[in-house]
Amino acid sequence: MSTSQMQFSGAGGPIRPCPSCGREWGSGISCQFCDQVEGLPSGVVLASSARRFGAHVLDTVLMIVTLFIGWLIWQLIVAKDGQSPAKQLLGMRVVELRTGTKATWGTMFLREVILKPLIGIGLGWFFGLVYFWLLWDKNRQELWDKMISTIVVNDSEKAVT
Repeated sequence: MSTSQMQFSGAGGPIRPCPSCGREWGSGISCQFCDQVEGLPSGVVLASSARRFGAHVLDTVLMIVTLFIGWLIWQLIVAKDGQSPAKQLLGMRVVELRTGTKATWGTMFLREVILKPLIGIGLGWFFGLVYFWLLWDKNRQELWDKMISTIVVNDSEKAVT
């Protein structure tokens, strides 16, 4: 949409309609009403905090049940799709903000196997605050997401390439 086609609000900023719900976009990378992520296919929305928490719990359970070895092998297989084992089961995907594409194998390895455990152990003593970071972040990013510029979206239809 060109600048001449945009409507302008009284505050001086443009009013951008969401391509998914048609309401005012707001500030940030996702629609303030339906969570549609800017630049991604219609229906690809930010994953909710509850769904993200469920993925943390499910990944932990899978690590315990598979004695970590099974989880790690599964992680190595699905990382190329921007997923962890729990994210794969829950239809979620990690997206790189710079490119708008699913996270690469290297990004996922850095995120899931290196940064998440290091930050979790390093800052976990502080009431596990690091795991609740996404509750107050407007893009629902956790600390490791901020460090490598990623977001987590619902993508059960595998629309993000």
